[in-house]
Amino acid sequence: MTFLLYLGKVMLCSGILLGYYWLFLRNKRFHHYNRFYLLATLLFSILLPLIKIPVLYHSQSPVNKAVYQTVEVLTVDHGENDVPDAGPSLMARLLTLENLIYLLYAVGIAALLYMLFKSLLYIRRISNQYPFERINGLKFFNTGEPGTPFSFFRSIFWNNELAFNSRDGQQIFRHELFHVQQKHSTDIILTELVTALFWVNPFFHILKKELKAIHEFLADQYAISGNNRYDYAELLVLQTIKANYSPITNHFFQNHIKRRIAMITNNQSARLSYRSRLMALPVLAMVFCSIALHAQPRTSEDNNIGAKKPLTILVDAGHGGIDPGAQTKDGKAKEKDLTLQISQKIQQLAAAYNVNVVMSRTDDNLPGGTTNIHEGLRARTALAEKIKPDMYISIHVSFSDEPVTTRTGFEIYVPNDTTQRVNQSKQLGSVINRELGKLYATNQTLKQRKDQNIWVLQRTPCPAVLIECGFLNNDKDLAYFSDPGNQEAVAKKILEGIVNYKNQPMSIIPGGANFSDSILYKLTKHFNRNTGYPKQALGNNAEGDVYFSVAVDENGKVGNLKFYKQAPAEAKTINNLTTVYLVNNTPPTSTASLTKEELQKQLQEEVKKVYDNKPRVTELDRLPPAQYFFKASFRLEKTNTPTT
Repeated sequence: MTFLLYLGKVMLCSGILLGYYWLFLRNKRFHHYNRFYLLATLLFSILLPLIKIPVLYHSQSPVNKAVYQTVEVLTVDHGENDVPDAGPSLMARLLTLENLIYLLYAVGIAALLYMLFKSLLYIRRISNQYPFERINGLKFFNTGEPGTPFSFFRSIFWNNELAFNSRDGQQIFRHELFHVQQKHSTDIILTELVTALFWVNPFFHILKKELKAIHEFLADQYAISGNNRYDYAELLVLQTIKANYSPITNHFFQNHIKRRIAMITNNQSARLSYRSRLMALPVLAMVFCSIALHAQPRTSEDNNIGAKKPLTILVDAGHGGIDPGAQTKDGKAKEKDLTLQISQKIQQLAAAYNVNVVMSRTDDNLPGGTTNIHEGLRARTALAEKIKPDMYISIHVSFSDEPVTTRTGFEIYVPNDTTQRVNQSKQLGSVINRELGKLYATNQTLKQRKDQNIWVLQRTPCPAVLIECGFLNNDKDLAYFSDPGNQEAVAKKILEGIVNYKNQPMSIIPGGANFSDSILYKLTKHFNRNTGYPKQALGNNAEGDVYFSVAVDENGKVGNLKFYKQAPAEAKTINNLTTVYLVNNTPPTSTASLTKEELQKQLQEEVKKVYDNKPRVTELDRLPPAQYFFKASFRLEKTNTPTT
């Protein structure tokens, strides 16, 4: 909930409750009730908008309860281009309409708090200026200050021109004594602070004024007990003076004189007063239900939706405008057109999945009306920072220069940072990968940029994935992803993956530990980040696999590295690790041949080097004591494929 929305709800709540008071309770003689009603209105209006109570549950459709294992991440060296220059300037980010509104609001708070502080300083000044006497725990100051007598907490400030022992003086003293006994100053300080913090709410200012009037009604009622009410009313009229007084003190001579005299001299029906008070209960119930209770609309059983509110996702159709992206040799099929078509299908179908889609572009232009590719990338991430979506989905189509390509189908890229957002991105990519795999050929290994991150994945404030929908120079892929019916099927699977991701817990590894926080995860990530390709193996264009295991003891310590010639029979689960090195289409540079045994030894030495430099683990990392098995694959990949 934004602060401005919260202020609106506070204003609505206080307006309804104060409106009922104004119509049915104001100027009635049940002053104690009215005092606590107004105080309750003040606190109720502030706290109620912070409460959210769901009263209906969504129909829970069957969701795949299988626990997703986070797939291994293949580090590659290509992807969406980075933009080296910075985003908007600091001044441009600060000088926004929203920030100016908050600045004005803060200035108003500061001004009212200053006035309150000034009033407190006035009370302190006259307290130090005049002597006082203690009367049954009270401080009684005899002053010559204008506006006296008045009371403040357990102090009464008297005017030396008013005879204390006279009949009028005794009635006025009883009036101020009642303010002290009933702790009315606490009410006033509370309302002054609240009206300062919520100064844009006019209802709080009216409430503060009414509460002060009720304080006077109560004190008048106490002062005339055992005395002639008409004499007391005459005293109010004769001794009312116009003088400046502090807004945080209880004055005997202040406004509301006409209403005070009416309260003193009039009688009211008790039956009517009880009815007015009881009617406040349904009003309070109505306000509570309208503000705090949030009815959740039911969704279709067929949509596989378990979210309580619509998900907001930013769908980014790659490229656009002057940037066509990948294209066929004849130029008839362009990446920017296919990505927009698939993205529009996602937007059209999203409502049925309780998903709200925001598009980075809706036509053949770069986002934000930009005319520069780098500015277009910045506009994409700036939009994500502005709307703060639940997820960021970037749609692309890939390309390979190989005459007859064997690469086909979907490939998914995730960020390569170490933040929790990246862990969530991997989880999101795994779930979408699983759904797309039911539809068409899919690379089950998530991909990352090895050295530099992909700009649109790095700069988004939410889980983000980039989906490559096939290869334009693969005739089968081109035919499949150009077909509108297939584009709709792809959109459905992406939406199903999004909803399933939202309904699934974080990935869990064997033994119940959270994969993103486990030693196993740290070992896998440590290996993928630090493993190099042995120079002699690289010179021979040699590839190979290494099987090994490590032990984890009861204290979580990693040790006991073992190598195997082949997949060990005792291994029930083998965790795959992949190291990729990009090479050109050039013959081997080394003249010395490398035997299979020598290659295996070099690869094992590289694994041992990475193992010896173990990642740092903490007490929060948990993995059941056991021997854990790995397969480290060393692979070469050609670099003559263009980036997306």
